[in-house]
Amino acid sequence: MSVATPAGAPAGRGDPWALLGSAVPGAAALLVVLAYAVRAGVLVSYPWDWSPDEGLYLDYGRRVFEAPGSLYPRRAVPFPSAYGPLVPVLLAPLVRLSHPLEAARLLALAWTAAGVAAIAALLRRSPSPAWAATGVALYLAPFDLSFWHVLVRVDGPMIALWLWAAVPLLPRALERGKDALSAGRLAAGTLLLLAAVLVKPTAVLHGAPLVLGWFLVDRRSAWRLVGAMTAAGLAALGALQLATGGGFLWVNRLWALHPMVPGHPFAIARSFASLAWPVLVLALGTGLAAWAARGRPHREPAVLLLAGGLAVAPLLGKHGAAWNYLVPFFAATVVATVRWSFVFRPWPAAASILALALAATRPFPLPTALDEATARFFYGFTQEVQLRSGGPLLVSRPDLVYFLAGQPAEIEGSSFFHLAAGGAPGTDGVLRGLEERRYALVVWTWPLPDSPQWTGALLRGYVRLGECRLGWYFGAPFPSHLAVRRDLDLAFDPPPGTRCAASREGKATPQ
Repeated sequence: MSVATPAGAPAGRGDPWALLGSAVPGAAALLVVLAYAVRAGVLVSYPWDWSPDEGLYLDYGRRVFEAPGSLYPRRAVPFPSAYGPLVPVLLAPLVRLSHPLEAARLLALAWTAAGVAAIAALLRRSPSPAWAATGVALYLAPFDLSFWHVLVRVDGPMIALWLWAAVPLLPRALERGKDALSAGRLAAGTLLLLAAVLVKPTAVLHGAPLVLGWFLVDRRSAWRLVGAMTAAGLAALGALQLATGGGFLWVNRLWALHPMVPGHPFAIARSFASLAWPVLVLALGTGLAAWAARGRPHREPAVLLLAGGLAVAPLLGKHGAAWNYLVPFFAATVVATVRWSFVFRPWPAAASILALALAATRPFPLPTALDEATARFFYGFTQEVQLRSGGPLLVSRPDLVYFLAGQPAEIEGSSFFHLAAGGAPGTDGVLRGLEERRYALVVWTWPLPDSPQWTGALLRGYVRLGECRLGWYFGAPFPSHLAVRRDLDLAFDPPPGTRCAASREGKATPQ
């Protein structure tokens, strides 16, 4: 899509549109970034998990040094790394610090900044910096969506690397003969896209349109890029398979045990739309206006990013999928919308006002004093049990219990139900451990398998002590139940000012 100056007076000092187009977007971007940074700083300093799986990633980082073979074994227990090795390697030096979770969140803040910088770089061909500033503001302003980047998860770095891969790989136009890949652009794009895949393998889907789109522009460049990506990907896969004894692909096949849930994609789409709808409406309006102005928005190279963001759609029906699967599509929507708007001089000022309105009205999910007090008591109690009994512990979320206990994560809450039902190697040992009363403490937020064997093992061997409703980014709707082995004399006495309560039932139950 070509960049053009609208009809009318040329931009200059006396042009009110020029003044609005430069001052308003810059000020809006600065305010949104500052507001985001302040809120992110609060989350960085929070000493407990804000997503129930953040402890799992810390556990992976620790295993890089202590038990690298447990990351990709041919077993489902202890729970292997379901993603690429890059994030555990990045986290490995941090887990030995005195405050590993806070250090990991600082790293997450760094990759969030990298994603913001990539948005600005993808808009560098705009008529003025105002468009790039507007893009940054729109990317961060829906705080209840963009906060996701600061969690210690694989999504943030994968998205940042995918966006940076687009910087060299997006052609200048989706038209035959309008561009060709230089050796430098090809190498940079290949390495960045490969790095994204080594963070989260679904980046293969997100990155495919960036590669295949070159067949619409320059076939020679396309074949060179396909060859480079294939060679680099096979080399990386071969190295991982060799290093893990074939465990990398074996572990990734465990995803096949997650069933498809009817209607799940539509529920995810509704959740995502409820967060992103103002920007989605802006994108639709800008695209239609560009079409009416003969701007040919379908020829804008950023549509390759849009296609990449939606390429994950077939996976939305899997149990365990959530709206975060569409966060890459939101980033792509921001880039495409801003690039479609290049022919409309007043657009940055108007869109920046929308970004300010979003930043002023959208909540950034942050922990409260009650969340912190509850977490402090809960994790303090689990550590006390581990210290007095020697463990081990069985936890179906939150995974930080494992990390604080110095124990590899034995199971993972959202998948263990399906792994056990599918008979994945190692899952039978967990049931046997319950029957033999091997675990000192059992914690379940996500349900354990619902069968007479599991229920009976808990009832016979464990006493339910109570529950804590921990605060996470989605609130505190789920209780974390605690049951202790019957031979351990431990009092569960929650103090006032927490969302913890002792059980009146005196028995364990898996649901």
